[in-house]
Amino acid sequence: MEAAKAYAPDDPELQQEILRTVLRIAAEGDYQKPPPEISAEFFRAIVELTGVADPHAEAKQRSNEEVMKLLPELRREVEESPRPLETAMRMAIAGNIIDFGTPHGQKDNRLLDVIEHAAQAEICMDSFAAFQQRASDAKLILYLADNCGEAVLDRLLIEQLSSNKVVFAVRGKPILNDITPAEVPQVGIDQICRVVDNGSDVPGTIFEQCSSQFRELFDQADMIISKGQGNFETLQDSGREIFFLMKVKCAVVAEETGLPLGSIFFQHVKSQ
Repeated sequence: MEAAKAYAPDDPELQQEILRTVLRIAAEGDYQKPPPEISAEFFRAIVELTGVADPHAEAKQRSNEEVMKLLPELRREVEESPRPLETAMRMAIAGNIIDFGTPHGQKDNRLLDVIEHAAQAEICMDSFAAFQQRASDAKLILYLADNCGEAVLDRLLIEQLSSNKVVFAVRGKPILNDITPAEVPQVGIDQICRVVDNGSDVPGTIFEQCSSQFRELFDQADMIISKGQGNFETLQDSGREIFFLMKVKCAVVAEETGLPLGSIFFQHVKSQ
């Protein structure tokens, strides 16, 4: 119902048609597919029905603007930390709380308090030494982005990773509040590293629906950093070594990770 209101806020009849369309797709859906791929099918149908490509454009811009206000203070914390890379990584994970696409994402304006709390939360850091070593050795780091707002905090981590070897990959088309090329200049990441889009509108990474350029980068990267639950759901069995940074936002992923809803998650999946 939230999607129906977002795409047709003043049209109850169209909202009902959206709901009927989504229910029909759900009834006929292939549930062997990961949830982000099914979600993309819903939203493509809604876009076709309504003609509205990005109902969250203003909210995404506002989210970026609000977190950009916090950037100087958060950057100062990173720079003054005795372990700046770890602090920047924690900030980047904390940024994944900013999400109005799920019930467990942060939507109000208490962002600084929430980010600070998440950055100090208990996280299993067993893989941090490997993360640090890969970051030092890598010639090409592929950084898979997730939401607007949190991308500002991704910038803090990229600044600690030798940004000249980072490629920041965003969604190819609007989906929920995921960052696309249109929002990148708002957060300035294009000023510090190369940015590409993956050619897809899936709120995750489905290779068959990504561009050949993105797939080549994925294969060539010496290190892959993956932000967000959607990328985790679609890439955990990719066979590549990946460092996953996210917040647990749904029951399915909570069961998969063995962590409670709302937990902060850092995992190193080794290549197969």
